[in-house]
Amino acid sequence: MPIHKPEKMKRFCLLLLLYMLCPYALRAEERTLVIYSTNDMHGTITPYDKIVRFMEEERTKHPNTLLLSGGDMFSGNPVVDQYPQRGMPIIDLMNLTGYQYAVPGNHEFDYGQKALEVCREQAEFELLCANMQVDKDKALLSQPQPYALVERDGIRIAILGLTETSHRRRDGSLIPGANPMGMEGIHFEDPIETALKYRFLRQECDVFIALTHLGTDDDKKLAEAMPELDLIIGGHSHTRISRTQLTNGVLIAQAEEKLNYINKVTLTLGGKTITERKTELIKVETLEKADPTATSLIQKFHQEMPLNKPLAEVHAQFDGTQPLGMLMADALNSFCGTDFAFQNSGGVRIKELPKGAITLGDVYRLDPFKNQIVTLEMTPDEIRILLMNSHQKGSQKADLLPAGMKYTLHTHNGEAIGVTMTDMQGKPLDENKRYKVSMNGYIAASYRFDESIPRQEMETTTDAALIKYLKQMGKITPQRRSRAIVMEE
Repeated sequence: MPIHKPEKMKRFCLLLLLYMLCPYALRAEERTLVIYSTNDMHGTITPYDKIVRFMEEERTKHPNTLLLSGGDMFSGNPVVDQYPQRGMPIIDLMNLTGYQYAVPGNHEFDYGQKALEVCREQAEFELLCANMQVDKDKALLSQPQPYALVERDGIRIAILGLTETSHRRRDGSLIPGANPMGMEGIHFEDPIETALKYRFLRQECDVFIALTHLGTDDDKKLAEAMPELDLIIGGHSHTRISRTQLTNGVLIAQAEEKLNYINKVTLTLGGKTITERKTELIKVETLEKADPTATSLIQKFHQEMPLNKPLAEVHAQFDGTQPLGMLMADALNSFCGTDFAFQNSGGVRIKELPKGAITLGDVYRLDPFKNQIVTLEMTPDEIRILLMNSHQKGSQKADLLPAGMKYTLHTHNGEAIGVTMTDMQGKPLDENKRYKVSMNGYIAASYRFDESIPRQEMETTTDAALIKYLKQMGKITPQRRSRAIVMEE
């Protein structure tokens, strides 16, 4: 039997020792980063007392944590939307919960730049957005940082903010889905093209996160275009992603809407490399403990906003966008004394109005935006162009819901090819006449149409038109027959 020389024996023993100790060495280097997030809260505040307590307990278990928001903090709860300082209740509760970063969603712009800037100054978390450029001489909003670099337990983390640009101004420039009238001096770039300019962050971090308000379809496109990312925490599409989902090696997470869930992403790192990633949703209603400070704050906000005052009686339930949109158009037409009025379907923010009393809170849930009223004079041909341009290819439903008139939008292969219009008695419009038309400021600023006579801007659709109309009517009943039809030929 051969005998090892002493030098070889020493080397053999050293290698054996290293082999035996290797798993322990690796385990000693393993670190865990836990990232919590919510998105599309839309003014929901009631569950925050449970979320505050939950986060306190989770930070005790997992000191290396982040808490992020995927945008759309505002618009949906009149307690938040109509507060004297609009939006402030949810900002105060997010501060108490300990959010660190958020991306602006499209509904962050609903209150206007001045209100958003006040909320931003009050926030103890930072807004991040790389594809938003602010002209300091024209805008009231400050320029957000494009990204943040933070460290947790020696783990370097880059967080890149991106918001959606699904709409356009009338000049064709990109904007998020909000009223262009509130975005003067702000320029938006394509979010995915913008993200690719920040690939260099991969070299500066161990964990690369995109915090987005794009929707899951565009999050997947982002992952395909940018495999340098480790994680996309998203919002906008209100998607419940309940299992670990990888696209092109990038983990994509989203937590539905309105604080129904908290998203929890757990990343395990061996040295500087992610060795395991997992996502799960925590259902908020299953949380049993509440933070008393947050509970008191929520009660205070509700007490300060008395919204149960009845305005009128609903004789039969309103179901769906069309009857509610026609109600809003009728209110606009009545208040302005115009021939016709139009309400866009996207501005109808609830799906039903039950039989019984309609309250101030119901009205603000139906129309939370406080858009200005715009009146103008239009020829039938100008109205026809507006209606044709309002149609989305392939849609079988009309977008603009009218008052004072009826129309049929004719399509071929899903594209608008013509419009037939009549008054409420079925008489065709006079092609040589100018009609007085009212609409909300969102339609006037973002829909494409011709106008040859300057417009006039008035009070808001909610306070001036809808509330006064309901008080005047006393009793309301839904219109069962649609005034707007799409017909494929």
